[in-house]
Amino acid sequence: MSIGPRIPHPARRPRRRVGSALVGAVLVASTLAGCSDSDAETPTDPADLSGHTYLSNTVIGAPIPGGGPLVLSFDKNRMSANAGCNGHGGEVTFDGDTMTPGPLAGTMMACAPPHDETDRWVADLFGAPLTWHLDGTELTLSRGDQRVLLTEQQNRPITETRWQVTALVKNAGVTSSTVLEQRKPFFRIGTDGKLTGNTGCNSMTGTATVTGDVVDFSGIATTRMACEPEVAEVEQTVLAALNGPATVTVDGDEMSLTNRADGSVGLRLTAVGD
Repeated sequence: MSIGPRIPHPARRPRRRVGSALVGAVLVASTLAGCSDSDAETPTDPADLSGHTYLSNTVIGAPIPGGGPLVLSFDKNRMSANAGCNGHGGEVTFDGDTMTPGPLAGTMMACAPPHDETDRWVADLFGAPLTWHLDGTELTLSRGDQRVLLTEQQNRPITETRWQVTALVKNAGVTSSTVLEQRKPFFRIGTDGKLTGNTGCNSMTGTATVTGDVVDFSGIATTRMACEPEVAEVEQTVLAALNGPATVTVDGDEMSLTNRADGSVGLRLTAVGD
């Protein structure tokens, strides 16, 4: 008995194609699911905020009275904030993407309108938990309809910056005055180590070697103009602070300088100009 070639039953062919399509669909779905899991956003570490200062660039919702910006700094489990009037500081805790500021203590300086309303704005923003997200140098705080976008403040370089004295440090006291505002003592260190500046009374020159956070001032000479007693006092403190090595800390546009030989003498300075 002769048997011809076996012909598959036609009904089986569609079932094979459907089965193959289903397997392919399952594989695609599994692949997509795997990509979604691997691309899931990793929670930001609060430790990444410590030691950094952020400035607001966009506010959605209630605006900052006077325009701000909001300056927000973190130091481990503490934060400080200033939106144009008084400074505020206190503890802050983190739980995932939730930031909960504790009670904030503030200075009591009186400010002219519209900046006199900034303290209330700060209190409202940090008066309840906030959702936070850090993406590189961009920090976002949000709650309800309020959203504040901030960018990390970049520190000014020690050299090639005009540093103007805003306060004198003597015997653990920090003082500012109209004399400082009027006389504007400053110094500038070139990349070649040359120092130029003004004590508030006389011009000065010298050299300064920058090594990390230590600046070694030497050979400072001044002109010989006589000054009123209160101006001469400013000059004496400036020169004492710049006598030999000093430790400096730069935070954005602000510098804190402390003489290493006499820790009771120092300066507070701010960067001015380009």
